[in-house]
Amino acid sequence: MRYFLYVQIMMKRIFLVRHGETEYNARGICQGQLLDVGINERGKTQAQKLALALDDKNIGAIYSSPLKRARETAEIIGQNLNLPIKTHSKLIEGNFGVADGTSMNIVRTWPTYPLWINPDAKYDDVHYEKGESKRQIRERVLAALAEICALETAENILIVAHSAIVRYLNWSVGNYIQQVPNGSVFEFVFENSVLKAADNERILLLSCCAPCSCAVIKTLAEQKKNFAVVFYNPNIRPYAEYLKRRDENKRVCQLYGIDFIELEYDNERWCALTKGLENEPERGKRCSICFEMRLKRVMEYAKANGFTAVGSVLGVSRWKNLAQVDAAAHIASMQTDFPYVSIEGRKNGMQELRASLIKELNLYNQTYCGCKPQAKIGE
Repeated sequence: MRYFLYVQIMMKRIFLVRHGETEYNARGICQGQLLDVGINERGKTQAQKLALALDDKNIGAIYSSPLKRARETAEIIGQNLNLPIKTHSKLIEGNFGVADGTSMNIVRTWPTYPLWINPDAKYDDVHYEKGESKRQIRERVLAALAEICALETAENILIVAHSAIVRYLNWSVGNYIQQVPNGSVFEFVFENSVLKAADNERILLLSCCAPCSCAVIKTLAEQKKNFAVVFYNPNIRPYAEYLKRRDENKRVCQLYGIDFIELEYDNERWCALTKGLENEPERGKRCSICFEMRLKRVMEYAKANGFTAVGSVLGVSRWKNLAQVDAAAHIASMQTDFPYVSIEGRKNGMQELRASLIKELNLYNQTYCGCKPQAKIGE
């Protein structure tokens, strides 16, 4: 007698959306469960764009956090897709305790903040006073997904929730998103109670030079990540120096079979934006403006060319302030409504790999960041 074992496979495709912008978002106020307001006019426009973008995804059900900003976003999408909105209490934003209602400019100065945005699992239990930990937020939302998927017959499900939820679910599948713009959407697969990354991730990596990016490129290539490298560095002068760095970066990409994209050498615009800051020190205001300009342009390109997120190696060098790069990425991300993903380039053996590759590949290793403020345009 022969016996056959039948295993039921339950697979759902999850489209996870952060709600449209609120006035608190626009003002940079930490908004958790306490400040329950609806979306503003920009938020409504973001929701309408989302509705159009999701029109061909065969969404069969829409679930929302019970908070107004998520429900209003879901309702606009639902009207376009002709679907009712169902709320689930476990999809509510995190409880941020004493941080709720506080300016993010202040929250970023607290000792808890760097740990809160660090994706390392050893910080999963970090929380603000009287608030939920990252682990608690992630686990209750995963429980919500399990409950929704067990009850829902639709194969493609839209979830409208909040930034912390989007961030920590991405981290749980190895996608270390830092900036989550209002109105952004991320795709996952939920199979047999396990959340997985969808197969459509495509990262655009902004590289400043081969020495800073070589270890990251090699590691991502070996991990078979879907990514391309973009060279947008109008800060580099003279132009001959720019060409040296571009060609070395291109050589590294060719070695590992990675697409290399060069954007315009817009040095005149860079000079105009940084005019008057020629004597700023390294890590000063000029660097912030430079990072914002380059990241914003790359995000605009990525958004128009089918990428799902932008990452960078701008903070790999020990001469750079990683927090300053992240702050610039946050501004660029909010301006373009496009996600920024954190790429590890300093820890876990990356600096040692970088040093060995510079030697092994005989890379041209420049002695300054790129900008020479006293040089003439075109030099």
